[in-house]
Amino acid sequence: MLFVVENFQNPVILTIVIIGSVILLLGAIAFGVSIRHHSHCLERLRGIADNLSYINDGFVRTNLNLESVAHRLQVLETQYTEFSINYEHSKVELARLAEAMGGESQLTKAIDLARGGSTVQEIALATGLGEDEATAIVKFHGSSKR
Repeated sequence: MLFVVENFQNPVILTIVIIGSVILLLGAIAFGVSIRHHSHCLERLRGIADNLSYINDGFVRTNLNLESVAHRLQVLETQYTEFSINYEHSKVELARLAEAMGGESQLTKAIDLARGGSTVQEIALATGLGEDEATAIVKFHGSSKR
């Protein structure tokens, strides 16, 4: 023990011990600051990870919604195609009906003209029917028939 006390009285050894103690103290302080900084960084990293998880969940929900919208659009496109086909068929059928109605109305007009005493030529001009048709109408529906 005497040896230790004598060594501490030596200014060179005392300086070395003090410098060593200061270095150890500064190292401990630096280590503590580093640990605290590391802990703070880990907290911030956890917060970022939570935010990324929330964003990922939102992305998944958005992706599912977009898939649902895409499916609905495909269904609508199929329905639109069917409606277009039905519309075209309806137009054709309506044109046929209009032609048939127009033809029937011309025949009705021709019959009325024949019953009223009109000639074959008058009926043909008024209705646009051919002379053969007008002649037949006058023959069967003309005023002489009454």
